Amino acid sequence: MLSVMKGKVIVMVNDRILALCELSNDLLYDKIPEGKISYYVDSSLAAGRAAAKEYTGMDIKKLYHSNNIQIEYRKESKGSFGVMLRGQVVLGKDESKVELYSSSIESLANNSQIYGSAPISYDLALNIHLAHEFFHFLEYKSNNFVSDQLDSVVIMKIFGFQRLAHIKRCSEIAAHGFAKELLHLQYLPNLYDYAYLINTGKMTEKDLSDMMSRMESILG
Repeated sequence: MLSVMKGKVIVMVNDRILALCELSNDLLYDKIPEGKISYYVDSSLAAGRAAAKEYTGMDIKKLYHSNNIQIEYRKESKGSFGVMLRGQVVLGKDESKVELYSSSIESLANNSQIYGSAPISYDLALNIHLAHEFFHFLEYKSNNFVSDQLDSVVIMKIFGFQRLAHIKRCSEIAAHGFAKELLHLQYLPNLYDYAYLINTGKMTEKDLSDMMSRMESILG
């Protein structure tokens, strides 16, 4: 567990805080009742960890091979609004594949040091991405998406009728939890995304510590 100094306050970086950072990016985050935020965080993490237990000790690339998932490497990355795309998954009945942009994964690895820790290797950055996408493959294969399993939120009320929707980021949190468990990581891997943003000047350490502090106060 990391301790981040914010002024004279120590903010503890843990899975629940990192998961809430992910959840807060959901388009419907503001529709989540305050009393149910922990439910979405904890349920999503639990789903990812539970799924990983079935594959304990297995090599992620061998899992791709045994499930007939193709891995395609591309030299150039695609950018979207200044954010580097590290890969994309194509899921289908006849073929599933993951396209990986090696230069973006290498850039993540090279800029993954945070709070005095050493950067992760290219191979680990690659395996993190593969594990994350493998979880989404499992969701697709079983037609059982974590975001669909959890309670819906009310996004509109009119004339006594309610419109409901699912919190899609729950599947992303579960995928982070799956990757952490499968690869025996110390933290949820989205921490490295924040490290990348800091080391490339798109975010400051103060921005991150402020966000962590807010998330800690929400979780209580």
